Amino acid sequence: MSLRPFPHPWLWRGLFALAITVVVVLSLVSNDSLRQVDFIGNDKVGHLLAYFVLMAFAVQLRDAGSDWSRAAFGLLLMSIALEFLQQASGLRRGDIRDVYANAAGIVLGALTALTPARAWLLALDRRFTPRRSS
Repeated sequence: MSLRPFPHPWLWRGLFALAITVVVVLSLVSNDSLRQVDFIGNDKVGHLLAYFVLMAFAVQLRDAGSDWSRAAFGLLLMSIALEFLQQASGLRRGDIRDVYANAAGIVLGALTALTPARAWLLALDRRFTPRRSS
């Protein structure tokens, strides 16, 4: 698997790592903290959207011919691990329905690979990169 030829690959990898970090942190903080920022109103929709964004971002980073199954599997494993950590922390309860919502988000994010949207990030990066004159 190789990355797309981004003019600023470190920027996009960094944002992807930040997105994963945000999901991990939000998954492990107490429910009381999350109720204050719940703008969606449905926990499962939030799970689906978060993992959709992560998987769609992974699709954006890789070449068109890449196999995204490793990214999908890694995100699914992260989802399951976070549910176990929630249960172990005592701050939250693990919920298998969260894993189902996360898996649905992963599948939907992977499906973006079949659309023209799969290269939007590359197009955006190129658009805002000044061209060098020869």
